[in-house]
Amino acid sequence: MIWPLVLVLAAGSILLGVLFGTDRLEAGQKAAEQTEVQATEQSTEQAAEREEGQTTELMTEQPTEQTAALESEERTDNAVFENGESVSQAAVGYDFSTPVPEAPKVDSTWFDGTVFIGDSRTEGLILNTGLNNAIEYTHKGLMVDTVFTKPAVNIDGTKVTVMDALKMTQFDKVYIMLGINETGWPYKDVFINKYGKVIDAVKEINPGAQIYVQQILPVSKEVSGTHSYIKNEKIAEYNELLQEMAEEKQVYFVAVAEAVAGEDGTLPDDAATDGIHLKKEYCVKWLDYLETHTVQAE
Repeated sequence: MIWPLVLVLAAGSILLGVLFGTDRLEAGQKAAEQTEVQATEQSTEQAAEREEGQTTELMTEQPTEQTAALESEERTDNAVFENGESVSQAAVGYDFSTPVPEAPKVDSTWFDGTVFIGDSRTEGLILNTGLNNAIEYTHKGLMVDTVFTKPAVNIDGTKVTVMDALKMTQFDKVYIMLGINETGWPYKDVFINKYGKVIDAVKEINPGAQIYVQQILPVSKEVSGTHSYIKNEKIAEYNELLQEMAEEKQVYFVAVAEAVAGEDGTLPDDAATDGIHLKKEYCVKWLDYLETHTVQAE
């Protein structure tokens, strides 16, 4: 009777051991699984934090085009300030909302140290009037964007852009006429924005210089009616924008079209052989208008 009892007790002990051992194994397995899940979650969170930190850094180091443009404009605006005060080439109290009024005629020495910037029409002005004392930075087809990019001026045997040439030049006045070639541009806002950058650049190079923005001269009725993009209506629209820009930028606006246009506002048939580029007689009228519409520096 003893042996069967011993066997029963032994079997029970083994069974309990197996049961308890299994419970311990399952508990250990669950603990390990829980630890693994926690570790995975922590690793994921850390990875997300690292990724967020890298993204923020990239955004800081690589600003958007809009931000870069604003920073560029800010640098340009600040360039016309010295010792915390704005440097202006304008006559005190001058009304920039209207064109330069008629004034006593100046002599040819007025154009000593004066730069003319323009396209082939300005080339014709210099050639046909013998304005040899002025500095001529002109080029056929010159536009408000190519003054910065096209090597068009010969300085000591090297071709440079108009703006680079201006940086190498001593001057006290600048006369600008640009725009007829740009009448073919689809967006007038682009034209006037780029023209404004020309004015800003001149001011940065020489804050004390007088800047005269000339009206775009009209073309003949025939050219306006037949040319693919040069239209007197578009020229008139651009001139209105130039007047507004001149007021905003505080530079002088010269209504030179008054010197050469007919009663209908177009270029007379006898003013130019091609309806665009002025003959000598009309170039003289143009120069005479410039000499009788000046602002004396104070």
